[in-house]
Amino acid sequence: MAPSLSLSLGLVSVLLVVKSSASLSDYAPNVTACPDISLVRTFTPTSQILNPSELSFVAGRESSIIPQSWQSWLGNGSEIGYNTSAFFEFARVGLAFSGGGYRASQFGAGVISALDARNSTAVAAGTGGLLQVATYLSGLSGGSWLTAGLYMNDFPMVQDMVLGSQPGWLLQEDLLDPDGSLGIVDVLEYFDAIDQSVDAKAAAGFNVTIGDAWARALSYHFLTGTDLSNFFDTSSHGAGQLWSQIASAIFFTNHQAPFPLVVLNSNGTFDLTTESIPLDSPVYEVSPFEFTSFDPDISAAAELSYIGTSLFAGVPVDNASCVTGFDQAGFVIGTSSNIFAVSWEQLYSTLSAGDTEVELVQALLGEPIEGESPGDAAVSKWPNPFWGMAPSNVAATNAELQLIDGGSNGENIPLNPLLVKAREVDVIIAVDGSSDTDDNWPNGLALLFSAERLSTLLGDSHQQLPELPSSTDDFIAQGLNLRPTFFGCNSTDVPLIIYLPNSPPLTGDAPFCNAPTTQLQFETSETQTILDQTYINTIGGFVPNTNLPDPNWGRCLQCATVDRSRLKATPIIDRSAFCTTCFTQYCYDPANITNSSELPNRNLTYAGPAVSLL
Repeated sequence: MAPSLSLSLGLVSVLLVVKSSASLSDYAPNVTACPDISLVRTFTPTSQILNPSELSFVAGRESSIIPQSWQSWLGNGSEIGYNTSAFFEFARVGLAFSGGGYRASQFGAGVISALDARNSTAVAAGTGGLLQVATYLSGLSGGSWLTAGLYMNDFPMVQDMVLGSQPGWLLQEDLLDPDGSLGIVDVLEYFDAIDQSVDAKAAAGFNVTIGDAWARALSYHFLTGTDLSNFFDTSSHGAGQLWSQIASAIFFTNHQAPFPLVVLNSNGTFDLTTESIPLDSPVYEVSPFEFTSFDPDISAAAELSYIGTSLFAGVPVDNASCVTGFDQAGFVIGTSSNIFAVSWEQLYSTLSAGDTEVELVQALLGEPIEGESPGDAAVSKWPNPFWGMAPSNVAATNAELQLIDGGSNGENIPLNPLLVKAREVDVIIAVDGSSDTDDNWPNGLALLFSAERLSTLLGDSHQQLPELPSSTDDFIAQGLNLRPTFFGCNSTDVPLIIYLPNSPPLTGDAPFCNAPTTQLQFETSETQTILDQTYINTIGGFVPNTNLPDPNWGRCLQCATVDRSRLKATPIIDRSAFCTTCFTQYCYDPANITNSSELPNRNLTYAGPAVSLL
């Protein structure tokens, strides 16, 4: 049986040991008799098979919801120079929300609001409606927090969810120091409740780590059931809310939202130069139905409802002891945002034995086991459903998977699941809230990491990305990290990428939307400002050499999103004159390089409060 885990908060952002009392047991998985179904399925990179329930959901959404959503968004198409009745089949659209902590989750929320047909001002701007025509939505790390907030709260409107008019996000309470006064009774009760939940899982026989405590902390802030009045009591605070329960939610069974996917990475040796783990570390995804890797040397999927079951060669080790309830929603997003292993690898690389920080980590986690790296004790541990599979399966050799932040290999935008060939996604909206520059803005690095992994490892299993600038320096010099850009405009064999980077307010106002990833609390007024700045940018586009919004941007976004539909028609429909003009302004064209000077007066310096992390 796994040992109990007491957790703490200290100099390296870990949770402080607190006294143990009554258990909050809903976080613990349950043992049940095994079902009479196969719990694992396999496929090949060139003959991928999607889960039948995913296929059924996609077919239902694309037949009952999406056609009318396109009609509502584009009308008859005349505003952008088309007759949409001539389109035989509309493009399949996916949305990808990057990592980056609270910064990325709030940025993503602002983008969602600007793309949502339920927002009348977004509809008037021409951007509202894109969310409703999307088939897939993926998130990782901070983007997975946004995903959970939406899908575990019945897919509400962003303003209601984020600002609290219905239960959802509680950003005004710090993730690690919720009432701002470490050491007082309320905070001790907060950590005690987290400890009780984690201890309950350990008592059920599962290995637990700091990743479980992180999962529980996130549950307070993003899942349903917690508000300011009960924050410090012993309510379940999201314990027992399962990712697989999305499949039975009414909004989901009615196909009212895109199909959600969350990305997780395998732990690997951290590279101090690239500040990432190796690109060949396996990547996994979690849907409401399955835990899957489409990496060519894994190509396998497991039933999510039974993901905690001990399996060997795809068969339960004990038919009387299958596990349910392991797929806690908090644990899914906690794993996708588990940066502790990577952070502690960095810590150990820069400090020496005997240093206070090293001693603190060792006191919490113990000495590193021989043959393991220091960060191995901080990973999120999942029973490996692929243990004992064919030798060609690289995940087959261990009974346990050590999983970490979904962007830790540098692919900080979750493009991977949307590029799986069997999903046939035509257009991807890449929402990038990464912190790549000194001022916490993205610089295209996530796209470049994905392009490298796709071209070197995933040629058989995934679609490739269109042509990109060759370096982050080029992204910055061309101003592509400061405004929306379309990649692949004239390609026919790769998806079109609509890149929406978190960027300074086009108005020149001081930015609040580039908070450091280490900022773990936001006052409601700060969050409102971030949503406003993000929303205005997302509905605004840009006009070169000005600080003005583009009055045509909404229609240009429609042009890009619908463009692949032209290629599905017989004969192919020519791009309209209006959309051609849009593409001249917004498309990346290596033969017509843009310059960041065309985006004047962008204020890069964060205007929010100074951040001090214990």
